Amino acid sequence: MVMMFMRVRPSRKGPSARLASRKTMISMRRRKKPKAERWKKRQIKNREIRDITFEVQNLKSSISFLKSELRRLSEISQVLESQISSAHDHFEKRIQAIAGNNEYLESRLEEVRISTERLSRDLDKLLGARSSVRKIMMPPPLTAQLTIYEGEKPLAFQVGVVPGVVESVIESARSHVNQNGKPDEEIVGVLIGRVVGKTVVVEEAVLGKTSYSSLTEVAIDPKNLAEIIDRMMKEDSSRRVVGWYHSHLGVGVFLSDVDIKTQLMFQQFLYVIALVVDPIKNDYGFFYVDRESKLPDGRPNVVRFKRKE
Repeated sequence: MVMMFMRVRPSRKGPSARLASRKTMISMRRRKKPKAERWKKRQIKNREIRDITFEVQNLKSSISFLKSELRRLSEISQVLESQISSAHDHFEKRIQAIAGNNEYLESRLEEVRISTERLSRDLDKLLGARSSVRKIMMPPPLTAQLTIYEGEKPLAFQVGVVPGVVESVIESARSHVNQNGKPDEEIVGVLIGRVVGKTVVVEEAVLGKTSYSSLTEVAIDPKNLAEIIDRMMKEDSSRRVVGWYHSHLGVGVFLSDVDIKTQLMFQQFLYVIALVVDPIKNDYGFFYVDRESKLPDGRPNVVRFKRKE
């Protein structure tokens, strides 16, 4: 038996078949491409979601931190308010205590002032009773040579200065100079003399030691002042401290705030004056603080003496 084999060749596709196959492949590729794009978009959205989630977590943490800080600040505020209230109460009590002490001190000062006025009146009576004797003690030529100064505003006394006293003070102030020959150091001292009736007679100027010094302010050493008074009383008990003096350096003659305080300290005694000299301007002036009157701004009224013609 003879078997015959026939070779079957694949049929060749025509142009139309090939075109259809190609369209099928392109369609498959087009279907795959959108899937890749969707996957990429999904990845991007996932990243955005993760970023947003991370930001939300950070915001929650920040909000939690701010809440804790607000609680802490609230606690601090309550503590501060409590401390401020306590401090206010404390200082209120202190102010009341100081006000009470101030009233007490003012009453004590008023008592001292009244006692001083009484002592001054008694001393005036004593001096008035002995005025004839004191006039005899003053050499007649010396009395005739006194330079008289009166207050620019009415005062209960006048000042009589022995010749040469003011000149000696200015010369002493001018002698304290620097390398350029200009005065650079203030001087301070006391005026010695006596009170004859209503005239403060300045007989001598005694140089003292300074305890404080600046351009316009100077203070005498209290210990040195006590030594001068003690020495004066031993030499002549009829004389007394009738004032004090100091120098200014080129700023004119006046009483500064510190000078006024020093003058008021000296004015615990009756009829005590202040002499201020300026060796650079070659000027001088006698001053007295009038306790009975004050300036509109509340400052003490400083009266300057002018030379009687």
